Amino acid sequence: MRPVGGAEVVPDHNNRLNVGFEAYKCAHCGRLVLAYGWTDFQPTNDWDSTPSDLWDHPQAQEPRWLPPAKSNRTFPDVPAAIESLAVEAHDCLTIKADRAAVTLARAVVEASAKEKGVTKGSLIAKIDELHKLGLLRAHIKEAAHEVRFGGNEAAHGDLKPVDHEAAEEILTLMDEVLNELFQSPARVARARQRRLKQSQVPPDSNKTAAPEGSPSN
Repeated sequence: MRPVGGAEVVPDHNNRLNVGFEAYKCAHCGRLVLAYGWTDFQPTNDWDSTPSDLWDHPQAQEPRWLPPAKSNRTFPDVPAAIESLAVEAHDCLTIKADRAAVTLARAVVEASAKEKGVTKGSLIAKIDELHKLGLLRAHIKEAAHEVRFGGNEAAHGDLKPVDHEAAEEILTLMDEVLNELFQSPARVARARQRRLKQSQVPPDSNKTAAPEGSPSN
C-alpha cells in the first residue's frame, strides 16, 4: 500500500487522540482503500495535508480499512451452506471480530455433524458420536471440542473478550475438522476414481495393429 491524495485529521472531542483518514493504493490490484483510526499525529499550521503516515506515532492505533479485507478462503468439497459459514468466520477474523469468528466456528462444527447424520444430543455428544462412527480420528475429535470450548462463551451469552491469536487457532482447528469430514475423503475419492478410470484403458489401445500375417512378438 502507498498513500495517495491528501490525509485528513479530525479532532475527536471524546478521545485524547485525533481521528485520521488516509487513502492508499494497493500495489498489487491498483484499487484504492481508505485507512482510518485514532492517531496522536498533530497537524501543524504549515501541514498541507499531503500524504503522511498518520499511524507511525507512539500512541497511534492500528488503522481499520474500508472496504474491509476478506479472507479469500474456500472449501470446495464442503457443502455450500457450511462452506459459506466457514468463509464468513474467516472474514470475521480478518477484521478482528474475534467473538463472531469463534461463534461461527462452533456453528460450523455442529452443522457439519448434522450434515453427517448426527443430529441428536448436545454438541459434546455429536462430536463424540462422529468419533465413534469413525468419521473423526481421536486428535481431530479433540480439535472439534476445542472449537466448541472456544465458541461456547459467546454462544451462551458470556460476552468476554476473545484473544485474537486464540481465535486464529480455533479457526485453524475448525479447518482441520472440515478437512477430516469433507475435504480429505473427497480427495481420496477423486484419486481412486482417477486410478480406476486409468486401469480400464486397454494397455495396447494406442498401438497400431500389426498387418495380417506378420509375425507376432
